[in-house]
Amino acid sequence: MIEIKTLPIKYKSIDSLGIAEHYILKTVNASGKEMLLSHPNLFLYHETNDSLNTSKRYAAIISKFYSYLSTQDKFLKIDISKYHVIADNRDIRRWQIDRQTKRVEKQSVKPTSETIFEEARVLLNFFKWLLGVGYITNVSIHHKDWIANFKSKRMLNYIQKSAKTAIDSKNIQVLDKERRQSSSKSLITNQEIKALLNAYSDPVYSALLKLSLGTGMRPMELVQFPYIGNGKNKQIIPYSEMDKDNATVDYELIGKGKKQRVIKVNIKDLKELDEQYIKKHYVERKKKYKKKFGVDCPPSVLFLTKSGSPVTSGKISSRSNDAKLKAMQNYPEFREKITFYEARHWWPTMFVIEFFKEKLLTESSEFLYLAFADALKNNMGHEDLETTYEYYIDMARLVYSAQQGSVHELLVSPKKSVQEKLDEMDN
Repeated sequence: MIEIKTLPIKYKSIDSLGIAEHYILKTVNASGKEMLLSHPNLFLYHETNDSLNTSKRYAAIISKFYSYLSTQDKFLKIDISKYHVIADNRDIRRWQIDRQTKRVEKQSVKPTSETIFEEARVLLNFFKWLLGVGYITNVSIHHKDWIANFKSKRMLNYIQKSAKTAIDSKNIQVLDKERRQSSSKSLITNQEIKALLNAYSDPVYSALLKLSLGTGMRPMELVQFPYIGNGKNKQIIPYSEMDKDNATVDYELIGKGKKQRVIKVNIKDLKELDEQYIKKHYVERKKKYKKKFGVDCPPSVLFLTKSGSPVTSGKISSRSNDAKLKAMQNYPEFREKITFYEARHWWPTMFVIEFFKEKLLTESSEFLYLAFADALKNNMGHEDLETTYEYYIDMARLVYSAQQGSVHELLVSPKKSVQEKLDEMDN
């Protein structure tokens, strides 16, 4: 199997004259010589430059597919730089089957059938892009023969037989069911929120988690939130200087896919941010920023680490993983599946519950959708309104119908700040 590395890269783009940041693929041969994979890297530049997380995921998918191809007889004498020309629909389907076979052999719940299909679809988008810009490829994006039908009894029997496991081993359907059960819809609880907040060694990440809980912003959007805004965000200033007449403040951001939207930020959450992070830590960290970089910290940067470096979405992810391990030790009921990103689902669920209350259980989905979809879309930044609606209506119904004695003790008014909601548990 050929070794393929995925690496992040950041540089000034000659196309946009702005900063380009995405992942690239390169191979390492037996003699240690490295070679960039031009066609996948061009795809990653043009199609994933908006989101480093998306770029990382797409790069990993292409890497896994190319690694699989390198083990197949058809590609043994083919240079890896030509894989995109030789590969066809059958190779994509065989890759999916190979992944399922190995999964059954390991008796693993991951990757699920859905994940395998979705990653194959990302791969098809890579070949679609190649065709669109004029490169040659043997993959037909118009035919469905790239899809591996894992619902077919014949396919299921073939994989079960191919996987060298015990006779009574679990099949694909059982493994998928176990995965669905382990990742069933449920909110991060108040106790889990508190455990995670207390587990961070740097309070800047606690502040970011609370802001995410109160707004539904993604990590990449949170780190853009300024100390002092300008232009359409000139109203974003420290809480002590704000007009307190309004309950919320509009904040315009550029999110995933470079799409602009305006979200509502609870002024009480901004007060909490001011008291717990800005007043206690920001001035000191600004000094460290200047000492470290030789210039004053710009007002567009609010969230700084203990060393004075700007917080990135990558740092949020890594520090949250560390905090999660600590939270699991301090609070044994803290679930392993909980991540920082779970905070993003808390706000919209509370929004839906407060907006509809008992209507969640009595009105039709169509009625509820028409009433709140646009508002939810703005804060969450989802382009697919139907998907957004289905997910959060389902989540809200589960929480609302189980509020008496439920672990979902988060049913409180959104008029309160995140901290006020959390404090209610202790009363």
